[in-house]
This record gives sequence, structure tokens and C-alpha cells, in this order.
Amino acid sequence: MAGLWLGAICVFAFVSPVQSEEGVFGNLRVGFIHAEDDAGDETDGSAIGGKLGYISPSWKGLSAGATFYTTGELFDDENGDFFSSENGSYSILGEAYVQGELGNTQLRIGRFELDTPHADTDDIRMVPNTFQGLLLSNSDIAGTTLYLTHLDKWAGVDADIPESFEEMNGDDGVTVVGAVYEGIEQLTVQGWYYQGSDFAKLFYLDGMYEADAFSVGIQFGSQSDDTDDDSGPDGDVWGITGSYSLADFTITAAYNDVSGSVTNGFGGGPYFTSADDHTIDGVEDQEATALGVEYGGVAALAVGVLHVDFDQGANETDYYAVYDVNEQLGLELIYTDMHEDGDFIRLMANYGF
Repeated sequence: MAGLWLGAICVFAFVSPVQSEEGVFGNLRVGFIHAEDDAGDETDGSAIGGKLGYISPSWKGLSAGATFYTTGELFDDENGDFFSSENGSYSILGEAYVQGELGNTQLRIGRFELDTPHADTDDIRMVPNTFQGLLLSNSDIAGTTLYLTHLDKWAGVDADIPESFEEMNGDDGVTVVGAVYEGIEQLTVQGWYYQGSDFAKLFYLDGMYEADAFSVGIQFGSQSDDTDDDSGPDGDVWGITGSYSLADFTITAAYNDVSGSVTNGFGGGPYFTSADDHTIDGVEDQEATALGVEYGGVAALAVGVLHVDFDQGANETDYYAVYDVNEQLGLELIYTDMHEDGDFIRLMANYGF
């Protein structure tokens, strides 16, 4: 697709490569949203924005990059999903980093986009999450990439104050180590450990096998509270997912079971049963089952429905259509029915370059 996204509707999360080719890149986005809450109150929001970035040529293994993000009101700002903490337009220098490469080792320092299971861009509105810190990666081991990162600030769609970089986890930040293995064809395995003093310790492991007509994946997470007042997540979660394609249809199913409570972390979270809005985050002993079907029989168009049944709280049903006009321009329409929690409809257009 042309740089489009589909909310939190996903079954597998792993570190995705950051922009690495030198030169100018970016996108232009337009978004509309209409929402109705459980009390019947309606709000609207519309915005235009996107990003513009530049990566310098490499000189003796050194390079630098910067990306400017912006979102501005078009007609309505009653619904704040696209806007700042005060429902206003804003702009931010979301990426500004220097990078060094030596052999198979890469070090990036500054502000940057990052996608890991519990710290990710969650690129579902106008401005994604970006992080400040350092990121060290190494791929000396065949088929394996090792990661070490320390993050101390973040901004973007999931932050309390999207329009400015604020501290993650107080003064302590979060230190992360991870490994992604892709040495066997069609199989990806990853493991991650997050140390957040006075917050929580998070361990995450998953694996996905993908063939032409089907895929199957498993995940496990263990989280332990590290606060003085027992306010952090504390529990285990496991999950299984699978998909099967028949003719022009793809059927997906997933299941998550939580013992205790778990968090998404800093972003949208990695759980197999995540819907566009609701996840298993923050609910004691939650259990969720997801079932979806997608039709792709029309060129450049995908339409589908995903229903997630939560053992506790409101269920969610997402109806969506994604159309690639060409390699640069994509359109997304999604209707999210959160049942007793309300509903919303969202239209997004993205032009990437």
C-alpha cells in the first residue's frame, strides 16, 4: 500500500527498518473523523498535515537526518484525535539525529521513529510517535539483528502532550534490549526486554510462520510491577493467531488470555487481538477473541471486517476499505463500532514521496 495504515488492526509486530536512503522524503495527509460517544454526544475533526524529512549522504560512515511533522485544522477540531493536547494545530521536529555505521553495527543518537513491540510509532492519525534517545543495532550473527536502546523522551499520537517531547517514565526513561531472527525462510522470531524503573519490567516473545496461503503465530509476555504503590502492570499474557487465504478471501483469527494486567507500553501495543481502538491493555484477567475476513478480489482494493470479543468491557467491530490509487496515493475508510462505548468513522488519504 502507499504508506497507509489500518489503525491497530494487526497480528504481528516487529522492528521495522527506519528510513535509510539519503535524500528528501515525506508524505501529505488529509483526515476526517466523526465520533459519537456512549452518551450520544457527537464530535467532528478534520486536518491536513504530514511530514517532510531529509537524510544526508554518508561521509566515512557518518550521516544525519531530520523530519518535520505537522497537523493543521481544516474545518473542525471538536474531536481532538488529530491535534495537540489543547485540540489545536501543531508542528514538531520529530526526528533529528546523527548516525554512525561501522561494519554491521549502527548507532543512532537523537530523535527518531522506532517500532518495537512495546515502543512504536502507532502511525494511526496525523503525527506518529517518535522517541528521543539512542539506538544501537548489530547484525554480525547471520539472520539475526540485535538491538540496544535507551529512550528518555517521546512525542506524538499516544503521548499525553503530543506536540512536545516530554519525559518517558519520569527521569528514568526505558532501556530496551531485543533480538530479531529471520534466518529461516518464512519464519520470524523476536524477543524483547524493557526495563522501566519505577514503572515495570516487560518481557515479550513471539514467532510467526508465513506461507503462501496461511500464517500462524504465537506470543507470550510477562510484566512485573516496579512501582512503590503497585500502580504498574503485573501479569502474563499469551496469544495465538492464524490466517488462511482461499481464492480472494483471507480469514484471520486470534486469541489472547491475560493473567493479571498488562500494558501496551508506549504505543499501540503488540497484541494479536488488538482492534482499531480497543486492546487488552489495563484490564485485569482480560480475555479476547478476534475473527476477521478480508476480500481482495478487486485490483488495488481491500475490504474487510474484524470483530473482537472482549471478556470484559465493550466489544468492537471494525469495517474497513483500503484503496491504492497508485504507488504514491492511498485511501482508507474505517467504521469502528465500539458497541456500548460509541462509534466513529474515519477517512484518511496519504500521498507519499
